[in-house]
Amino acid sequence: MKLLLRRDFRADNCTMGVLSFSTPVEDFLCQTMERSWIPMPGARGGLSGKSCVPPGEYQLVPHNSEYHPNTWALVNSDLDVIHWEDPNRPNARALVLIHPANYARELRGCIAPGTRRAIGAEGLHMVVNSKLAMLELKRLLLPYDGSHTLEIR
Repeated sequence: MKLLLRRDFRADNCTMGVLSFSTPVEDFLCQTMERSWIPMPGARGGLSGKSCVPPGEYQLVPHNSEYHPNTWALVNSDLDVIHWEDPNRPNARALVLIHPANYARELRGCIAPGTRRAIGAEGLHMVVNSKLAMLELKRLLLPYDGSHTLEIR
């Protein structure tokens, strides 16, 4: 299945967009929250843990850890974005995941889904109902068949 993330809002502290795809049975659409783009000299993937990833096409690979169970990692080795850290690729980004969060500060370069956008109590942009949006995403993408991709524009 091919997912599309269209980024449409950028601020000093965040990047927001709309994630969408269609299944044979239904359509999915949610809002997304990411960190802002921060380049890193010598690496195409941006500053690890502090930046969103660059536009491009990514494989979505199942990821399961104690902190982020049953999520997906973005992988595009040509853009220096890999699943797990690799000592042979010190400038590559690893563990760029899709997982629940509400504010960009809660992310380390990952993507958080939400049902809608809002301004939080501190005046910061946020997505709302991130866990609910993630549950819906999982419902539609699992079981994983090895073919999910994400295009980021």
